[in-house]
Amino acid sequence: MHRRWLVVALLLMSTGCAHSKRAPESELPKYEHVFQKPLTEALAATRQLLEEQGYTFEETEDPHQLVTTWSEPDRAGTRNTTYTRYLVTGITVAPRQSVVRIFRMTQQTMGNDVEWKKVWWKIYLERAEQQAQPFVKNVDFDQDDAETRRLSMLQGAQHGTRDLDLEQALTLRLESAPSVEVIAGNAVEEKRPTAVRAPEFYLGRWKEDAVAAGPCTTPVRGLPELLHPGLTLLIGEQLGSNEVPDVVGHVACQAAQTGLAVTLGLSIPDTEQARVDAYLASPGAPADQDALLEGRFWNRPYQDGRSSRAVLDLIDRMRALRAAGLRVSVVAYDTDVMNGSERDAALAQVWTKRRAARPDEVQVVLAGNTHTQMQKGTQWDPSFTPMAHLMKDRSLVVLDMSYAQGTRWGCDLSRDSKLICGIVGATPAPAVAARAGLSPYIQLRPPSAEGLQGLLYVGQLTPSFPAILGTKEAPPTDPTLAPRAPGGFQYR
Repeated sequence: MHRRWLVVALLLMSTGCAHSKRAPESELPKYEHVFQKPLTEALAATRQLLEEQGYTFEETEDPHQLVTTWSEPDRAGTRNTTYTRYLVTGITVAPRQSVVRIFRMTQQTMGNDVEWKKVWWKIYLERAEQQAQPFVKNVDFDQDDAETRRLSMLQGAQHGTRDLDLEQALTLRLESAPSVEVIAGNAVEEKRPTAVRAPEFYLGRWKEDAVAAGPCTTPVRGLPELLHPGLTLLIGEQLGSNEVPDVVGHVACQAAQTGLAVTLGLSIPDTEQARVDAYLASPGAPADQDALLEGRFWNRPYQDGRSSRAVLDLIDRMRALRAAGLRVSVVAYDTDVMNGSERDAALAQVWTKRRAARPDEVQVVLAGNTHTQMQKGTQWDPSFTPMAHLMKDRSLVVLDMSYAQGTRWGCDLSRDSKLICGIVGATPAPAVAARAGLSPYIQLRPPSAEGLQGLLYVGQLTPSFPAILGTKEAPPTDPTLAPRAPGGFQYR
């Protein structure tokens, strides 16, 4: 699914004696990003972003608008000064979709320095101007004329331009956060969803015509140079996409075709291992798929992306590789009874013990990208020790996911700490951003302070719904709208 876009025009501010200065055509966004967030949450994040940069806010009558106080002039001694402030306007597109525009407003004031005044008198007048309040709150307009009321609040000769850098920073803040993983103790138990078992629900690899197509279809560039007995490939991801499980399946298939024994590690509780093993040994028919999905993991009230349709398809693909004679296995290595550093220590121990027992197998381990950090600490827990930091493996290669901006299925906490799962935005940080449409590849880089050794490119992200829901399509996309450039914005 391509990201939904909204066609908008640049807001031009003009009231009283004010005038608007037209921004260069290259700075006018014709296609705007729609956040998969309620407007209240998007505006709250905008306020926090500006407050962190030292801005303070004035009260506004419109709850969909934020206004900072005018800045102090940069220099003293003249009454010709320029003041700046930020105007933020929000639009509700749907209950969980919104647009936020950030304008940098400037206002010029001109003095008459030809007339002789002593310096102290000029400074006194200038300070009086700085302390003046140009923001009018009590304007007697018709209540129905909301637009006039908003525009009348700004006075003086002023103009505004979109601050695209701040808007990009807001997008990264809202859509590049680590995925929320829901484990036992995180959520209140609710009634389990009822699984749908219509004929179109089931995967079709078990059929003879599908088996004849062969197990491996797409090579991953850069992988052959990495492959050797004993390799541990640790891949960090954003949960809930179609693309990551698909490309990881290519990696496992390509490695197994060389004759190496390959183990795929999935972030599934170890309590599901018996069901996974039974499925790998089965024909993969509809009854076998039903048996696998009877596990508690697949029927949790909050589906965080680890139990997606794409993950189910990846397990089924490993079953097909085994049926084709390749040496592959799947390890459900996660736990749902521990949290934080204790949980990650247990996850690392799984792979440390397995490496000692199987020194030559290739291990392809898929995990949320918080667990694949090499350094300690996170924004919410400075003492957190991730799994990758504890893995004692000389052949460990840590790859972060490189992708193009899109959407995925995931869970997020609302401002009232309520857990909500659904389609969320996915915007890559500049270090991992790439354009859409490329074939999958691995790109090694010099080791960073975070321990990152390379990138696995997967393409533009699209959401994979929970497996129990079967095949679902994302919301329709207007084909006339264009995606953004990697890590930022694309304007036509």
